[in-house]
Amino acid sequence: MLAFYQRWARRMYPARAVFIVLFLLALTTFGWLLFSATPEQAQRWQLTAVLCGVSSLLLWLWAVLFYPELPTTDSNATTLYNIKIRLQRLCYYVLALLVTVLLLATTYLGLRVLKGIIATLFFS
Repeated sequence: MLAFYQRWARRMYPARAVFIVLFLLALTTFGWLLFSATPEQAQRWQLTAVLCGVSSLLLWLWAVLFYPELPTTDSNATTLYNIKIRLQRLCYYVLALLVTVLLLATTYLGLRVLKGIIATLFFS
């Protein structure tokens, strides 16, 4: 699982600036929707702006956290060093699971928002 995350992090690493720009754009849009938009526009698009911001931050976090080379154990190293490396890899696994759960949650909410947008645009 960590190899998968590291492979994708190496692909996404050059796009870190794009993820930050998307986050800032989503934050600006959310601020505009909060203070200047009509209530109908705000109600329709606020959750979309929040989901775009959270998703872009999660993708940035994925690219930054899993880009470096993962620690590996050495057969000639001491027992304490091997335990330290295994604990570090365990922390990486927990982070990978947490990022996966958060991305699945934002994907689910994004699909619900998309369903609501499509329903109001085409069936009302």
